[in-house]
Amino acid sequence: MAFILLMLFVFTGSLAYTSSYWTMNDMGNVRFDQIIYIMSQPLRGTDPLKIREFIAKPLLSAVFFVGISVTAVYFFSTHRMTLKKSKQSKKKRFLAPIFLFVGALALVSGLTLSVREIGYADVKAYYFEDTKVYDNSYIDPATVDLQFPKKKRNLVYIYLESMESSYADKSIGGIEEENLIPELSNMALQEGIQFSHNDSGQLGGMMQIPGANQTASSMVSQTSGAPLRASNGVLDVNNYGMEEPVAFFPGVYSLGEVLEKENYNQMLLMGSKAGFAGRRAYFEQHGDYEIRDYYWAKNQGLIPEDYYEWWGYEDDKLFDYAKESLTEIADKKEPFNFTMLTADTHFEDGYVTDQTPDLFGDQYSNVIHDSDKKVSEFIEWMKTQPFYDNTTVVLVGDHLTMDKDFFETIDPNYQRSVYNVFLNTDKTEFKDNNRLFSAVDMYPSTLAALDVQIPGNELGLGVNLFSDKKTLMEQMGYEKFDQEMTKRSDYYDKHLMQGSDYNVERKADNQ
Repeated sequence: MAFILLMLFVFTGSLAYTSSYWTMNDMGNVRFDQIIYIMSQPLRGTDPLKIREFIAKPLLSAVFFVGISVTAVYFFSTHRMTLKKSKQSKKKRFLAPIFLFVGALALVSGLTLSVREIGYADVKAYYFEDTKVYDNSYIDPATVDLQFPKKKRNLVYIYLESMESSYADKSIGGIEEENLIPELSNMALQEGIQFSHNDSGQLGGMMQIPGANQTASSMVSQTSGAPLRASNGVLDVNNYGMEEPVAFFPGVYSLGEVLEKENYNQMLLMGSKAGFAGRRAYFEQHGDYEIRDYYWAKNQGLIPEDYYEWWGYEDDKLFDYAKESLTEIADKKEPFNFTMLTADTHFEDGYVTDQTPDLFGDQYSNVIHDSDKKVSEFIEWMKTQPFYDNTTVVLVGDHLTMDKDFFETIDPNYQRSVYNVFLNTDKTEFKDNNRLFSAVDMYPSTLAALDVQIPGNELGLGVNLFSDKKTLMEQMGYEKFDQEMTKRSDYYDKHLMQGSDYNVERKADNQ
């Protein structure tokens, strides 16, 4: 039994360290809250490449380390550098405590090194520090008397996977020598309204925060005004980890619910599996969106039954299906909210096709540039459609790229930011440069772009960027706000999650 515990402790400690090292060094741009949330999700829908990489790197490394360590400990514990045999049986009595001591030491060491890789401050804040930001600043959107215009505007909201303003060239605020996103840059600086942390005429964007630093959490944050986190990190009882959560983030009142109340038809289109990370549950429960994902495309016969590319199907097909779906929803008499998510620019290195031009000698740069072109062509197509005049378009990145080696040589003082632009609005008075904001501010700002009047200009933790009110990040500073969003919150557990995972676990233990 002691030897089995030795193997288990060494394996657990080794896997904790190798997994943390792989996550932080191979993926990059990862915070502890993000790791916990993803760990709470089913594997269904996960990129198979990442599963294979996990097996090939941290898992096999841990197995190898266990084999070497356990063999060495067993050998030195059962062999003496002597020819005498008279005391051999006496020594065997001490093997169990030796095995347990070495195993415990390996476990503690592995966990300590794991925490060091992730960041002690993040782990400490997540589990042991409280924030009062929600208590003091959260505005329940369900209690706000929103006033829609007599003629309601349509909304097209496009999440652009890993789209950073940083991809532009240095002359306009980016970090690249050549502009990888010329079309998106032009939309932001010349055509639409871009909110930027930079000076006027410079591309910039929103700051990434904990709870809005991966695709699902950013989609939720941008539409609910609240970051998404797995409360207390209690994974075995976390409701979000179910295939079909009964109530996903039940305490928030989202953009989808606001528009549903105003009789909008709503649709979510993506080329991946909507169930991954709880996206289907969130959009169905908060706005009754019609979900058109990878499975929908198969059921419609748009792709073969065994077709699977990248995260499901590629963006070339996505934009074709988007035109058909958008035309369909626009033909109905009610106003619409058409939301979609691209995927080709996902790490690692993006999805390249035979038609992707090799202009930069680097696959990820080529994919980013090609995505820029695809988005532009889709916007130009929309402009020719009869619904466009009464439609506001929001283009926004979900988070900073996790392609770690793509930015490994940049100036460490350069501030990366997430791309955004509002197209086809009638807004004329606003402060769009030298702003500090995050995903939560997109919620009220999107409604304002639809000419909705928002008393107080606040929803959730978000502030309407078209107003003269300062965002919470501007009031507190970026680093302070980021730090507060890392911490746990009793208000969040009670009112937004409506019952912390700790309470759920305690109830289960008492049954």
